[in-house]
Amino acid sequence: MKRILIILLVLLSVNASAQRKKSRAKKRAKHTARHRASVREEEPEPEPVREFQYVSMGADKRIVLTDPPEGQEKPFIIINDTVYNGRLADLKVDNITDVSVIKRKGARIMYGPKAAAGAIIIKTKQHLPANLAYDALPLPKTGPQQKPFMFNEEVTYGKVEDLDQSKILSIDTLIQPKFAGSKDNDTTVNVTTKVYGKKLYQWKFGTLSKAYKSYIRSRRGKDDGMQYVLSDGTTLTGGNEDDLIKLLQVYHADPLSATFAPAKGTRKNRTPATLTIELNQPAN
Repeated sequence: MKRILIILLVLLSVNASAQRKKSRAKKRAKHTARHRASVREEEPEPEPVREFQYVSMGADKRIVLTDPPEGQEKPFIIINDTVYNGRLADLKVDNITDVSVIKRKGARIMYGPKAAAGAIIIKTKQHLPANLAYDALPLPKTGPQQKPFMFNEEVTYGKVEDLDQSKILSIDTLIQPKFAGSKDNDTTVNVTTKVYGKKLYQWKFGTLSKAYKSYIRSRRGKDDGMQYVLSDGTTLTGGNEDDLIKLLQVYHADPLSATFAPAKGTRKNRTPATLTIELNQPAN
């Protein structure tokens, strides 16, 4: 009899323990569901992505050019190295030999506010599209065609003169190796913008100093007021327009090492963050 009572008591305790566990699990599930619902309510809805759909490929693998709806901003169009202000639908795709599409952000950097809706670079054959007025589409140049140039280390087409000059940091000439059959070395114009130039030297210094890399990341790429001290005693200031090109020269000089020191002191008597750079060769 005693054994039966003991077995019953054990079974009842096990059952009560299982019930308590189920109750706690239900409460946790309800709490988690309420928390997720509140987070979803607080999260703002993502902004719709503005697609760039003026140039696409049809089912027959032919280019399809589409104009934006009436009243919407139009893309910046360059045909045969000349700005084109007409409609895309007026162009005959059979006469197009090459199309380059530059999306909104890159187009604004390259060509300024006039390319806020993106840019399209088109190359055509030597003759004009049928049924298109001569003043609507410029003839290709009779002389040698303008070669593509390097823009932030990427090949692009158009004229360097069409770029937003206020955003350009440097324009230099790259000498390419000779290719089979060439008489002279090939040359290419290389354009670097201020934003891209800053990213270049910050990336290089970040590979030499993890502390500097963390500092720049915490400030989202802003280094205004920071001191860059070179091994020859030169001090350059981040965010200074005059020192930006010199910092890019330091990047090209292949520095050996960099030591980062964070800002110190109070707001009134504060020492800015400093990066001491050991050069392999003088920055020209």
